[in-house]
Amino acid sequence: MPLRLRRYVHVCPLCGGVVERVHRHAADRFFALFRRLHRYRCTEAACAWEGIVSDDELARADALPHSAPFGWGARALWFFVGAAVTLASVQGVRMYRAEQAAREARDAGARAAAKQVAIAPLTVEIGESFDGEPLAPDDLRKVDNPSPLTLRRGCAWGIPGRNPYKGTVGQALAAARLPDSAVRKFEALIEKKMVSDRVEITREGIATVSGRRKFDALSFDMAYGNIMCFNTRVNFRQGHVEHADLYEATDAEGKRYAVMVPYVCGNVAVLGDREERNGDYRNGSTPEPESLALFATGSVLLAWFLRRRRREREASVNADR
Repeated sequence: MPLRLRRYVHVCPLCGGVVERVHRHAADRFFALFRRLHRYRCTEAACAWEGIVSDDELARADALPHSAPFGWGARALWFFVGAAVTLASVQGVRMYRAEQAAREARDAGARAAAKQVAIAPLTVEIGESFDGEPLAPDDLRKVDNPSPLTLRRGCAWGIPGRNPYKGTVGQALAAARLPDSAVRKFEALIEKKMVSDRVEITREGIATVSGRRKFDALSFDMAYGNIMCFNTRVNFRQGHVEHADLYEATDAEGKRYAVMVPYVCGNVAVLGDREERNGDYRNGSTPEPESLALFATGSVLLAWFLRRRRREREASVNADR
């Protein structure tokens, strides 16, 4: 180590005493963004000198090569690396979102086609109710029925309040094959009236009062009386509207479910897939590209700062040798 570096860095310029490195001030840290500098204080009580040593002064003192200042070339390199990572991340997320949207559109089309085949035409007039048909003997929903409810399918809900539900929320949701983790959440939510939203029920659809979300009115599972009926449909007279509380919860795997409880009868219905998602509501959506861009930029800046701190520590260790 050259002697003049030790004399310049470790000797007080006022009294010639030994100096020690101390924490930098806020202003020092600001200027350190543009040039590397350190703050030292004299250990002599009678002197107590304190000052900073910049990268230019260290260079004049013949600092070691690996403790050279973090120059503008390296900073520009880190900036361009960060910009490249950010742009690549944004483009990757956009491509993923476009692929996901296309896949969801294909799935929705397949479900719609299957639904048209599965839903048989009604044998009752509009405005009338139909209690559906028993499940097939080998239907797993019937074989493994965890509730005391009778299971049927293909019902029509035409007369609200005709046969109010007599079982419990847990029995209805268990018969609808919801996971236990979701059932427990819904039991607590409904007991405490922790409503997520309100829905209007018509022949045309089941929608929140704000119109932001719509649910299928031609295929949902609803418990009434002592029955759980799969693939129930709304068969109200034209223009008739009923209202219900809407509850939403997720299971242990993060899958979201929606349950409505109509005011007129207290039936418990598990709604089908959403037909639309408007506004800012998202379920399991990918991060916005802008958010990921900020994360990538912040990561690059953090890496630059940590490397800079490491170089400063190395310079301090080398100076103390």
